[in-house]
Amino acid sequence: MTDDALAGVKAFLFDLDGTVTHDGRVPAASLAAMERLQAAGILTLAVTGRPAGWCDLIARWWPVDAVIGENGAFCFARRGDGRIARDWFCETSDEARTRLGELAESTLELADNLAPAADNAWRICDIAVDFAEDVTGPTLDDAERVRARFAAAGAVAKTSSIHVNAWFGDHDKKTTATRVLADRFSIPEADQPASVAYIGDAPNDEPMFAAFPLSFGVAGVRRFLPHMTARPAEIATGEEAAGFAEIAGRLLAARKARPA
Repeated sequence: MTDDALAGVKAFLFDLDGTVTHDGRVPAASLAAMERLQAAGILTLAVTGRPAGWCDLIARWWPVDAVIGENGAFCFARRGDGRIARDWFCETSDEARTRLGELAESTLELADNLAPAADNAWRICDIAVDFAEDVTGPTLDDAERVRARFAAAGAVAKTSSIHVNAWFGDHDKKTTATRVLADRFSIPEADQPASVAYIGDAPNDEPMFAAFPLSFGVAGVRRFLPHMTARPAEIATGEEAAGFAEIAGRLLAARKARPA
């Protein structure tokens, strides 16, 4: 990953859990890095599996230009007047929500201590099963069995560092990010491979790793690599938020060093 390549980055997209967090909290260093990126003219977009209720607050209060949530179900973007524009890319019906709930309940039998995610009440389009956030005991192999149960029933399912998320529809992190970058931020899809960098930490980031050559993983992604087919081009030395700050610093240094 050369400095010349990083100097051309116009937008830095990043996962949240396990990427900008440290031990489940968002340190000041992560928010400060986002502020420095924005001050340097680099767009900041959070791309997460977290629910709509959380993403509304993040879009309003964090130093981000937009938040893509529930693995691509929607985008909440800050407009020029400071208000939040909301674009939806999922179709949610009562029948679909009921079916997802039934499937999620059926997966709990696959391992001891699996549980519905605590943030499900604030979700609009998907559902999540917790294997590592508020529970202990389940393994990555258990999470894979949960994902496979959803997939066998016709749902899309992705594993994050803490949850297995499932939904009905054809959206994911990549399809929505590509569309948002083009439509809201005027970065055409053809230009995105050279203009967009991404950092994540888990299998649900695979669509982004596959789409963007300038892709990074924080050090924690290594434990998921045996479960992944699309991998980041480079892995940071730092874990979690330290890895995020490390790569943000590289982007800023590359831009500063670019000839005027």
